[in-house]
Amino acid sequence: MEITRQELDRLNFYAASELHGGLVLGRLARGVRDASLLGELLRHSAEEVEHARLWARTIAAVGGRIRPVRDTYQRHYARLLGPPGSVVQVLALTQVFERRVYRHFLHHAGMAGVHPRVRETLLRMVEEEKHHLSWVKGWLDREDRRRDGEVSMLMRRFEAADARIYGELCERFGFRRAA
Repeated sequence: MEITRQELDRLNFYAASELHGGLVLGRLARGVRDASLLGELLRHSAEEVEHARLWARTIAAVGGRIRPVRDTYQRHYARLLGPPGSVVQVLALTQVFERRVYRHFLHHAGMAGVHPRVRETLLRMVEEEKHHLSWVKGWLDREDRRRDGEVSMLMRRFEAADARIYGELCERFGFRRAA
């Protein structure tokens, strides 16, 4: 099955964004003292870096080439919101991003004409995102209670930015928006 240049561009964007996210979480882990949070951050970071590796392998398997991509989803967040300055901000953005990735990858996997190897990778990642969504949500919910709803307000701001970014990226990559 042939794969289009546009699809390869999407996959390279996915790989770069996964790597970027893994590196952000790894850097964040360096300053964390709480053992439980540190463990989750390290696991999450490693899994995101592994996702980048899986995309590289998938790209090669479908006859494409991995290309360096500097334009990542996270760079769009930073452009619109500024760089996150705290653990809460990084994890709130991570939660917004992981929810977007989950819905978008399901949508992409369900599209007609998706290469079987690409679909397989998308569905594997959807399954692995469930733990990311769960642990980050639990941590943010605890922080939200501790901070009197401050995290919920932050999440709404980040979700609005994400909706705008996602719309721009759907246009760029020729996607219909996922729900």
